[in-house]
Amino acid sequence: MRRISAVPPALCVALALACTAQSGPAPKPKPEAAGEEPTKPNEPVSKTMRLDAAAIAAEVQSTLDASADPCDNFYKYACGGWLTSTTRPPDKPRYGRGFGVVDEKNKAILREILEAAQTSEDPKEKQLGAFYHACMDEAAINAAGVTPIAELAGKIEKAKDLGDILERVGSMHRSVTAGGGGLFRVYVDADDKNPDVYIAKATQGGTGLPDRDFYLEDSEKMRSIRAQYEAHIARMLGFLGDAEADAKQRATAILAFETELARLARPRAEMRDPEKTYNKVGVTGFVALGEGLPWDRYFGGLGYGPDKIGEHLSVSVPEFFQGLPALLERTDLDTLKHYLRWHVIHATAEHLSAEIDAADFEMQKLLTGAERQSDRWERCVDWANHSVPELIGPAFVERQFAGDSKQIAVTMISAIEQAFEASLPELSWMDEVTRGRAITKAKAITNKIGYPDRWRDYSGLEFTGDDHMRNIFNALRFNFEYDANRVGGPVDRDEWHMPTAYVNAYYSASVNEIVFPAGILQPPYFSRDFPMAMNFGGIGMVMGHEITHGFDDGGRKYDEKGVLRPWWEDEAAQKFEAQAQCVDDLYSGIEVLPGVKLNGKLTLGENIADLGGIKEAYNAYKRWAAQNGGDAAPHVAGLTNDQLLFVGFAQGWCTLQSDESTLLRAKTDSHSPPEQRVNVPLSNFPSFWEAFSCAEGTPMHPAQTCQVW
Repeated sequence: MRRISAVPPALCVALALACTAQSGPAPKPKPEAAGEEPTKPNEPVSKTMRLDAAAIAAEVQSTLDASADPCDNFYKYACGGWLTSTTRPPDKPRYGRGFGVVDEKNKAILREILEAAQTSEDPKEKQLGAFYHACMDEAAINAAGVTPIAELAGKIEKAKDLGDILERVGSMHRSVTAGGGGLFRVYVDADDKNPDVYIAKATQGGTGLPDRDFYLEDSEKMRSIRAQYEAHIARMLGFLGDAEADAKQRATAILAFETELARLARPRAEMRDPEKTYNKVGVTGFVALGEGLPWDRYFGGLGYGPDKIGEHLSVSVPEFFQGLPALLERTDLDTLKHYLRWHVIHATAEHLSAEIDAADFEMQKLLTGAERQSDRWERCVDWANHSVPELIGPAFVERQFAGDSKQIAVTMISAIEQAFEASLPELSWMDEVTRGRAITKAKAITNKIGYPDRWRDYSGLEFTGDDHMRNIFNALRFNFEYDANRVGGPVDRDEWHMPTAYVNAYYSASVNEIVFPAGILQPPYFSRDFPMAMNFGGIGMVMGHEITHGFDDGGRKYDEKGVLRPWWEDEAAQKFEAQAQCVDDLYSGIEVLPGVKLNGKLTLGENIADLGGIKEAYNAYKRWAAQNGGDAAPHVAGLTNDQLLFVGFAQGWCTLQSDESTLLRAKTDSHSPPEQRVNVPLSNFPSFWEAFSCAEGTPMHPAQTCQVW
């Protein structure tokens, strides 16, 4: 019952799915001009350097391709210089000027923090140092081989009946697979209809491939992936001691079993509707859905039974759990045991010996197009940042979030919120009653900038400097228990659900808040030294994007207090659906690879947020400029400041990615690819047409457009 920090299924809507590791050697930031920022009382000490105007302008100009026509393909115009001069690192299937480069810089800082922590006497730093030291001790990890998971795998092999199987699943959820893997997933979140209280949520899962389509789609590509996946399972079982012939036979049975789990699951796009995934049934109702299964054994293994969870349990896909009993009863016990053994090594392989890790990576190469494994130090940084984000966060903030940056960001958010509210009267499809409620919700949004006001305490978490896998298990169990112990208790509205050093942002519907970690408040999205046109185009669009999530096809169903309830007038809701359908149809027609189109329903919420985000950022900038002398003098030669805003927006999304990554994301990512995230919102925005004099009929000014907010 772990909260999923990177991409929570219901709680948060993040700016980008790729919140986790992009890896490789990270260069240190190269400041353009010297000059330490003086500190202010009670503010973080900045280790960053100031940027001068000439360097900023030169970076903008070198990134774009002035020979491209901005009215033909604005992404190519804004990013062409960077795209042609940059080589995608071999360990990065997706590498962007924003998410990729900033992520590298942030990780370089985290690496320095972790390396220094190894010799520190401060208790918190010693925790970090022990984790990092054990993680980097490849000799000890290699010597241990498969031993760290042998006892658990052996215990699974000794299962004698279905009750034993469910007990093992509960134990895995608690301390091995972090609520995932093994039949289904569990996590803790706010109750959608009572968001002041934490609730346990159970949802579909239990498969090793990225999506149900990988099991069910009858195409040559997917058949090939399935065949290679089956061979991969057999190879990984070999590390657990299975003979080659046995491993192959077991892998075939495991793939068949996972395919049946996929048949029970809903398509990913259908999981986006919070009304359809809210089914509060309590433990009693959950047991009734899976009638006939020994659920008491599962809760026993989980360590949290009916007395603790009680009525505080919701099931997102009732039909999935209704189908489990028949599936489990017709599956032989040996297959179930080997299926769980597979998921144990699948969940832990990257933390085991180099041989096992390399074999595991072969499947990642197939799915993502990465050419090599990322450097060990960078993966250790990722694991530390994910396991104990608020233990490492304070040092990152001290190093990377300059004194007055927070206040500038707060001022920008206020301007964007005002721009959003000011745009509501322009919406002809919205009635006055619903408009008034929307304004109330917008005014109630809470903003979190940079870092938490209160850092989480990890003093109860034990790390050792000589056992990496033990540290990972300890962290998984600690975080699981932290969340599970709160089921039925009050929601902590001060809590952050994303590490401070992440290059991302999110909107949380259950607490009606938008959150911008210090990790993304960096160039090219934001700098206190940037012209405000660039800041509004960069982080300002992100801010507008997150605000709009409160009113996308899912977010609009939560009121100003985070309660999932109908608060729209019926006619306005119907008209919203018509506006949203235009967006669905628009993106569904986009082909990102030969024969591969975007899923307009899966990406609908993010696309609505992109369309609204750039509009709100532009309008907020114009309001800011009017209040600050007009901002008429160009900051970058050859660009008006309106044009600079749109260029600044696009240049945060310049991205190189493999075809494998493009296919994977088309199937699983709720976000459109970077080029479409730039071109489609701008081609539907009249102020962009005016800024670049794009005539109707050009690709960036189509005759038919969509608008929601």
